[in-house]
Amino acid sequence: MKTSLIRPLRAAVAAAFLTGAVSVGIPSVGFVSSAQAETSTLSSVYEAMPLEQIRERCQVWLEQQKPESLDAWKQQTAEFTSPQDGLQLVISTAAAANPEIGEFVATVDQAPAHQLTFLIEQSPLKTDDAWMQANLKFWLGLALSQRHLYEEAVDQLAPVDPTLVVDPASYFFHRAVGEHHLLNAEAAGTSLKSLLTETRPLPERYRTVGELMQQDLASLEEKGLDEIARKMRDVERRLNIGRSGQKVQKIEKEIIDSLDELIAKLEQQGGGGGGSGSGSGQSNQPSNPADESRVKGSTAPGEVDEKDLANNAEWGNLPDKDQAKAKQILGTMFPPHYQRAIEAYNKKAAQRNQRP
Repeated sequence: MKTSLIRPLRAAVAAAFLTGAVSVGIPSVGFVSSAQAETSTLSSVYEAMPLEQIRERCQVWLEQQKPESLDAWKQQTAEFTSPQDGLQLVISTAAAANPEIGEFVATVDQAPAHQLTFLIEQSPLKTDDAWMQANLKFWLGLALSQRHLYEEAVDQLAPVDPTLVVDPASYFFHRAVGEHHLLNAEAAGTSLKSLLTETRPLPERYRTVGELMQQDLASLEEKGLDEIARKMRDVERRLNIGRSGQKVQKIEKEIIDSLDELIAKLEQQGGGGGGSGSGSGQSNQPSNPADESRVKGSTAPGEVDEKDLANNAEWGNLPDKDQAKAKQILGTMFPPHYQRAIEAYNKKAAQRNQRP
């Protein structure tokens, strides 16, 4: 973060924060200066914590938890010099105080996505310090979001007080990404508002993607084809990380029900618009369809031998060998859950047709 950005505000925040008076995010009113004029209209500003302030806070905490590891910690964290290193500095400090946290962090970084759910239940990321606890959950939420475990990521991020995290922009961005992907439009809209209007500094990449997500949410139609397609992609994501439980089945049922509603609407529209003629009263129907359908210049009657179609269950069915080949081709073209969704839809349609 550039040191020239809102210096008076930072100085006031740093002094108050170190004395325990306030947290990182503070009301902008009361600290207004000429350098802050453009932000004074906001009700609150979530300000990223300077790296040196993070280092001081971590050092004080580590001295209380495990003072004998302080020298090694200073050597290990001396390489953290960029503003983007703030969260990693917090994690390294927690690992220095508790080796189990270091092992957990390394395991999360290396474990496949489908194993992370079980790892979360055994998480050692617990401390009595509210600031440290908030940033540990913040780190875990980011790690889960980056592995496309959006539900778990939102579960970790939602309870966190954003005034305590060292990087509010990343916090609101990843929370909005998870809520947007899960089609939680109201929560995503709130997170995006905080990201775009209440966070300083705001990286350009977050601003651009955030504005695109806002536009996307505004155009999202409930139970429309776009929403159905998103739910299908979400089911595919869940299956790719080894999930096929009740939550996935519930979403698949929602997809089928939404498709049913769309098909019913299309059938109603098609049935209701077929009887009207043109304003001139003229008809496009031929007066003698049989004659007009003949090829001009042909002298043959156009008759063909009738096909002897036996009235048995085999008519219209492919041979077993060809059926297996067709299923194999479809299996390579589409994800496995598409076949299950189609089979479920066909079964439901068949049951509906059997009703009196």
